[in-house]
Amino acid sequence: MKQLTHILHRLFPSNHYGWICVLFLFILLPNLFVAFLSTDLVGNPFKQCAYLLFSCIILILPALLLKTRWYFGLQSVFFLLSPLEIAHIVLNRMPITEGFMSVVIHTDYKEAYELLSFLHIYLWIGILLLGFYYWILFTRIENKALFTLRGKVVIGIVFAFFNIGLWAAMWRMSGFRVDDTARVSSTNAYFKKKYTKTYPLDLITATRDVFASQREVRKMEAELKDFSFGMHKKDSLSAREIYVFVIGEAARYGNFSMHGYTRPTTPLLEQCSRLISYSNVLATSNYTSAVLQLMLTRATPLDPELAHKEKGLTDAFKEGGFEVAWIANQSVGDRFVQRLTSCSDYTYFSTTDYDSAESYDEKLFIPFASVLQQKKQKQFIVIHTLGSHFRYNARYPESFCHFTPALYDNTSYGGVNPENKELLVNSYDNSIYYTDYVLNEIISMLEKEKAVSSLVYLSDHGENLYDDASHMAVHGNTEPSRFELHVPLIVWTSPRYEEVWPEKVNNIEKHKDLPISTSNLFHSLLDIAGMSYPSASPELSIASPAFQADSVRYVLTPDKRVVEKTHAFETIEKRR
Repeated sequence: MKQLTHILHRLFPSNHYGWICVLFLFILLPNLFVAFLSTDLVGNPFKQCAYLLFSCIILILPALLLKTRWYFGLQSVFFLLSPLEIAHIVLNRMPITEGFMSVVIHTDYKEAYELLSFLHIYLWIGILLLGFYYWILFTRIENKALFTLRGKVVIGIVFAFFNIGLWAAMWRMSGFRVDDTARVSSTNAYFKKKYTKTYPLDLITATRDVFASQREVRKMEAELKDFSFGMHKKDSLSAREIYVFVIGEAARYGNFSMHGYTRPTTPLLEQCSRLISYSNVLATSNYTSAVLQLMLTRATPLDPELAHKEKGLTDAFKEGGFEVAWIANQSVGDRFVQRLTSCSDYTYFSTTDYDSAESYDEKLFIPFASVLQQKKQKQFIVIHTLGSHFRYNARYPESFCHFTPALYDNTSYGGVNPENKELLVNSYDNSIYYTDYVLNEIISMLEKEKAVSSLVYLSDHGENLYDDASHMAVHGNTEPSRFELHVPLIVWTSPRYEEVWPEKVNNIEKHKDLPISTSNLFHSLLDIAGMSYPSASPELSIASPAFQADSVRYVLTPDKRVVEKTHAFETIEKRR
């Protein structure tokens, strides 16, 4: 005991450490909520302890430079803001996100006042706790260093070794990457994410990203303010028009039973009339942020910068007189997407992200119904789903767990390994089974409007599931496989659409087996809606009689190379 006391005295100068522990417990409170409520940690004592240790190290680091009162004075700011983190973890079972902070920052002061009035009891409790915090700080704590020099060295060494161990753990988690470059990139991304998902760094990061996004969006808007497609409608219809584009996520063509897959993953779509499915569609990239720019603008893998030199699909529809809505379950932090949605008349973004265990795409039904109920004459609606993004089992409710055994609740990327192939495939197929339900519901809601309408569904990219000897999993590999490039494209048209534009429906049907890519999407959607502009390229639209298929298509890889693919998805050349 004397030896332990001697060691403690060499690490810590004398101070009121009982009261210091009380204050530290206050500032650790949001992290405790995360440890015991987050779906990634619940039920795993090792992960919970590791998270709390990591949190303590992050919280302690400023104390190496500041005296005790200055340190806890600084931390009182984050204690004051901790209800934001606690509220988010209670509601969503995950740490705070950029989407949530965007909502908080842009909340009208009247709405904030109404909310605070409703939560006045909790507000008073918070004020009393803060008062108690400052009473301890100014009456019970001596303003001197929290650690001796030796103590600071020990903390620094622990911090260094902890980070080495954390990076090594993230390296093991990235083992599904087949090439070292992609694996290092994934490891660094996961390592960084551990910091940006830990309070108070998640609060700081999310707030910073919100304001950084606003600045960049304003800059992009200023650069494009004079750009115009010269858009106009070929035919002025008296009937109501609704055009819906559903962006899928990580859905691969081969796992849809409507395409011949042996499992019944798409029973509802198979019964849907007036549905045309394309068999030979290639994604122009194998990671979402790049594909979005290449499908929602006239940019191509050979000229990706065009996405930032011209406006996009939503702008084109807006210019053509359409009311534009963007309804999304992801990509709230994508600045290109924020630029595209800045012109929208209605915008809905989920405040959670990929880590949420219950961010099901059916949550998009309510905002979609709300937009339809506006009964606008001409509407263009984009619905961006989470689809089949890993963790696959987090993409569907338990009632859609049709293929078993499946992944468990808090499976991380560490569970992506060949030994778990059966669990991965079953869970992935369940996510497709759920996508079948989501698309069928959207079509049903759209059909009830009895308008001249269409729905186009296109996945951003596919997914690897240890399909062959390459042992690749998920997506984003620098050498894309056909499994992460061959994607489903589905077109549905209403009876009234077929009456107005039978020739377009015939063209769409006629071209369904020709080789195309996601680069055709921009041109095809505008043509389907009867839109035209001086520099239009009808040969790129599947709805045009002038459509021309390509024998070679281009793919932009994560390392910024351009890969050429034949119609059979075989690589024939690489361009730098």
